[in-house]
Amino acid sequence: MAARRTSGRRPPAKTKTLPRTEARRSPCAISSGLEILGDRWTLLIVRDLMFTNRCEFGHFLHAMEGISTNILTERLERLQCSGIIEKLPHPEHGKKFIYRLTERGIALAPMLIELSLWGYAHVAGTFIPPAIYTMMMNDRSALLKKIAAREPLVTLEL
Repeated sequence: MAARRTSGRRPPAKTKTLPRTEARRSPCAISSGLEILGDRWTLLIVRDLMFTNRCEFGHFLHAMEGISTNILTERLERLQCSGIIEKLPHPEHGKKFIYRLTERGIALAPMLIELSLWGYAHVAGTFIPPAIYTMMMNDRSALLKKIAAREPLVTLEL
């Protein structure tokens, strides 16, 4: 076999790796990200944890989009195994749990902000709460600080 020639440059070292339970289809960063986040239910769970006060299984189950219990269970487990969310004991109910974004999950904020703005600009009939839209457009750093502090930006009646 002939030796492979390389340019002598190495890709930057990865500081963190995601836990893997199955083989990756491709080393492409987009493909790898889509293996974790590439369906609408997963991103909607992340959206709710990032922008609203939804944090319990029942909150996600009764959201407007209508996810089924088996899909919700699988997506929460996938997000947990990928280090994007963590499952914590509920502070008021011994048999319940709450979910929250980890630092890895919070790092998705810039992508979700851009996806929101793209949808708002290019998909008729979409909505972003006005206060959040204003922050997205005029004070991105304040918005990112609120997300990092895990402050709900929209308080829903649950």
